[in-house]
Amino acid sequence: MSFGHFWRWVVQLEWSGLVVLLPVTSLPLIVRLLGSDSVAAPSGIILFLIVATWLLPYLLKNGTVPRQALPFLGFVMVALISTCLASFGAVPPYKDASMIRQQIVAVLTLAVGTCFYLVAMLWPSDENRLVFTLKLINWSGFVVVGWALVQAFVWYAFERYPDWMRDFHELYSIGPLNRQRVLGFALEPSWLAHQLNMLYLPWWLAATARRFSVHRLRFFGLSVENCLFALGSVVLFFTLSRIGLLAYLLMLVYILLQITVWVSHRLSNWLTGRISFRTIDKMRILKWVRVAIIVSMGALYLLGLYGVGYGLSQFDPRTAKLFEFDPGRQYAIMYYAQQINIVARLVYWQAGWTIFNDFPWLGVGLGTAGFYMPSRLSDYAWGLIEVRLLLYRWTTLLNVKSLWVRILAETGIIGFAFFLSWLYVFLVSARWMEKSQRKLRATLGTMGVFLCLGLLLEGFSIDSFALPYIWFSLGLVTAALRVK
Repeated sequence: MSFGHFWRWVVQLEWSGLVVLLPVTSLPLIVRLLGSDSVAAPSGIILFLIVATWLLPYLLKNGTVPRQALPFLGFVMVALISTCLASFGAVPPYKDASMIRQQIVAVLTLAVGTCFYLVAMLWPSDENRLVFTLKLINWSGFVVVGWALVQAFVWYAFERYPDWMRDFHELYSIGPLNRQRVLGFALEPSWLAHQLNMLYLPWWLAATARRFSVHRLRFFGLSVENCLFALGSVVLFFTLSRIGLLAYLLMLVYILLQITVWVSHRLSNWLTGRISFRTIDKMRILKWVRVAIIVSMGALYLLGLYGVGYGLSQFDPRTAKLFEFDPGRQYAIMYYAQQINIVARLVYWQAGWTIFNDFPWLGVGLGTAGFYMPSRLSDYAWGLIEVRLLLYRWTTLLNVKSLWVRILAETGIIGFAFFLSWLYVFLVSARWMEKSQRKLRATLGTMGVFLCLGLLLEGFSIDSFALPYIWFSLGLVTAALRVK
């Protein structure tokens, strides 16, 4: 074996480890190594190896980067400029928190996200590598949903976890097993929902909708992706992540709308073809039949949404009062949000929006928003126990709790425009890929559309650049544009 073949084999082994270990978010060994318990994924360590052994040599040899990535690179430049300029401003002090340390951590997390995006976009340069990666995603996803279903079964059957499950859990996570809510290999249930919505379910749903599979294996006529899609949907429900479920429903709506339009066209044409009327009457009938079908399907969607909400309110105490809204009460929206346990997020978003209003062009710089938040909190926020605990008992900086609001607050409208431009270019490219005659590319194009829809709502749940799933998935779909 030549040195070149050996080196390619080493990089492929690193890539396999990166993909397989994506579900693990807080490995204790990595936590001790990095001194951080927020995101301590072993895939990040492997990413460093791939960057050193493959990405940097590739770029130094004049490797090309797709044009679709240029708006994102523009966002990175704006974020760095904003962060540098923040050092010259009068940043409010907050206890003993170091502004420089917060900025360094924020820049490093953005660097990690950028590297995940570039590696996922550039390494799968041919169809074999792309198919190999998708197979790895399937098998790692099988382990994730399998272990999560075991967690759900044990809890709902016995209302406790046995010692062996706790001991095994402590090998890969620093957090505890959660009551009622499954978390797979993630630190929190919401993180499991995020990785399902931003990596696994978009691919499985797209493959199911497109009737495509990267495996020849079948179970009673069902593909591997079909089975994983069904199991992953069940696991997502048992995470009891409200934003996660809404994001997933939004993906399903995209499919259902397409089905609705197709059914309305076929049924209306079938009906009018069997009724003998004048042409103008047929056009009117066609119009009203289509409207009736769309309205009926819309009612079914709303009924389904109500059913999901009702089921969630029966399982999750946080949403027990989901259907109890009193519009006549003072601060009605805030009080309702408090009843369903999302009011803290609302006041943090409101504070982040106020920071953006005060620094609209370039924001306050990465990692700096938390220093400005105490003075931007609303009057209602000061009455919340969680906010008072953070301000008076803990030393942790307040968190915006939303990717969208964070980008606005820390990079301003310029950074936000670059970020949205990147997603818009990605969505247009994904829609173009959907029309491809090649099944793999068309399926990944549909996956890209699902990713954009899921990110629209998932962006209100997470605000860290370090979680790799967004960057990896967007990069993987973009890679399909380069495959010949």
